[in-house]
Amino acid sequence: MIFATCFCLNASAQSSVDCTKLLKKEIDPDSARNMENDVADHADCFGLDSIGIKIFADRTTLRALLVKNASASTGKLTYANLLSDINKAKKDTGYYNPLRNLVIAQTTLEATKISVASWDSSVKLLKVIGMPDSEMENFHQFLLEKKDKNWNYRQLVTAYRMKQMDAPKTKN
Repeated sequence: MIFATCFCLNASAQSSVDCTKLLKKEIDPDSARNMENDVADHADCFGLDSIGIKIFADRTTLRALLVKNASASTGKLTYANLLSDINKAKKDTGYYNPLRNLVIAQTTLEATKISVASWDSSVKLLKVIGMPDSEMENFHQFLLEKKDKNWNYRQLVTAYRMKQMDAPKTKN
């Protein structure tokens, strides 16, 4: 029992030490993969949940934050600078909340197998990811055609878009 308590306390202390070390660490702007891995592997140091990881442990997002930070700073860039930028972005609710909702919708649709039974609950999510109301009926028909496939909604949307690109254009 004492060993287990000591082990837990040591593991907890180690985690906070790792965050302190990581936040002091200088960022190598030429190593995007290392940045992605550091943010994803130490999400707790950046206050990120699984959705936050998908948003901020992304090469494009990280590079944008670094470019912004590099132009405003003359010193070295550290993970503490990155944490500050992540926190600022999360506070910009006009940007972060819709982006977060989009990622949640995408993640949910990726995890949902297509079926007639899941259609009604999926319509809202499809709208969040940008499916126009004007296409919803055609998309529903496409789902009915493909309902026997073992696909998730992401695969269905991709197949639907491919079908649209292959369809001959009609003249008005």
